[in-house]
Amino acid sequence: MQLKQQIESDFLSAYKSRDDSKVSVLRLLKSAIKNAEINTKSELPEPEIIKILRREVKQREESIFEFEKGGRSDLVSSNQDEIKIINAYLPAQIGEDQIKVIVNEVIAGLNPSGPADFGRVMGAVMKKVGTDADGATVAAIIKKSLK
Repeated sequence: MQLKQQIESDFLSAYKSRDDSKVSVLRLLKSAIKNAEINTKSELPEPEIIKILRREVKQREESIFEFEKGGRSDLVSSNQDEIKIINAYLPAQIGEDQIKVIVNEVIAGLNPSGPADFGRVMGAVMKKVGTDADGATVAAIIKKSLK
């Protein structure tokens, strides 16, 4: 089953079982996907939907950071629950060790002159890993490797 259809199906199940927190999160996901489809005027492929879901997780992680600074543990908890719901639809991400291997392969192939070639290396690595790795993690590994 496609990811979009799975979200729709789970939304209906959660709605029928009156799982309000899950309904709320899935409604937001459906809305984000629909808005992206309206903007592109076409059905989104699976990788694009995964990008949307990862963006939603990242927004919640940033919110958690701010809520922790503000001492709002209730909002931290609710955002963590939302992240768990969204993560259930995401494929597992590549581990740091595997990212390091890919970065080293790309660096060997491109032969960069130093930190100035960060953008070139980052672009090549992100092409290889796609949505399976967090961009911030990849960037940190590349920066360490280019020193």
